[in-house]
Order: sequence, then C-alpha cells, then structure tokens
Amino acid sequence: MESNNMPDLNGVAKKTKGRQKIEMKKMRNESNLQVTFSKRCTGVFKKASELATLCGVDVAVIMFSPDNQVFSFGSPSVDSVVQRYKTQGPPPLLTLDLNKVHSTVDEVELHTHLHCLSNQIAIEKKRTKDLNHLAKAAEDQFWWARPIESMTDSQLDKYKKMLEEFKRQLKEKRGNLN
Repeated sequence: MESNNMPDLNGVAKKTKGRQKIEMKKMRNESNLQVTFSKRCTGVFKKASELATLCGVDVAVIMFSPDNQVFSFGSPSVDSVVQRYKTQGPPPLLTLDLNKVHSTVDEVELHTHLHCLSNQIAIEKKRTKDLNHLAKAAEDQFWWARPIESMTDSQLDKYKKMLEEFKRQLKEKRGNLN
C-alpha cells in the first residue's frame, strides 16, 4: 500500500513516500549501484574521521568500489594504521580499560595543540620569508646605506660620485647664501 494514498493525522493525503527502509541486498542497476556507493563511501569516511577526532583513535578504512577502484581513509594515515596492526598482530577481543580511554582525551588535546602550533610555525616561516624578501629589496634599493666594506667597486664609484655631487651642491648653496 503506497503512503501517498494514506491520509496523515490531519486528514490530508501525503504527496511523498517519505523515508523508507531499504532492503539490504546487492543492487542490480549498475548506475544506481555506483551512485549509492559514491554517496555511502563519503558517509563512511566522514564517520571514520569523526570517530578518530572525537575518540582519539587511529582508524583505517579501505574499500574497493564495484569497478575495483581502491578508496581509503586513514587517521593519521592508512599506512601507519596498517603497519601498527601488522606489528601488533590481531587484537584480543574488545576490552575496555578506562585509564586508556582517559589518556586518549589528553592525546586528542595534544594533537589539537600540535596542529595549532604547526599552523603558527607555517605562518612564521612565511612571515620570515616575506621579511627576508623585503630586506633584500631594501638592500638593493638603498645600497649606499650599507657599510662601505660590503660595497662592490662599482657601488663605491657611484657612492664617490654621489658624495662629490653632494659636496658641489653644498658649495653652490653656501655661495647663494652669502
């Protein structure tokens, strides 16, 4: 019986079927199968990311699409989680140690703090690079403000000519004042 023929509590007929339960079996239509996989794959990765962030756990999810493409998500990375699994071997059945649960909260806070510090370091590196660039540009533009010892021969010649011109203008100005 379709729900668009069924009146709701107010006596008005529904226009849609609403949210319905989907039977769990492989879809036959290849196009629908691919679209559903794509949407649900994103949802699974999002949930895995939330689990890793909220609970401070390492997570790895590896999926093969219907056309055998590999999709993976890992926190911190798939490789590190798989390597850790390989070295530790299969875990025993689930055991809950409240001390470990408490320590993961500290790890999450530390991870968040580390992320903030990493961002600050990146900002400072960029600022340093920009300041060095400005200093170099200023040095090139105001070469005569540098110590004489660091000047090249051509810069010394230019500096000498500038001083001679300055001396000439100064004498001329003094002559006009008298």
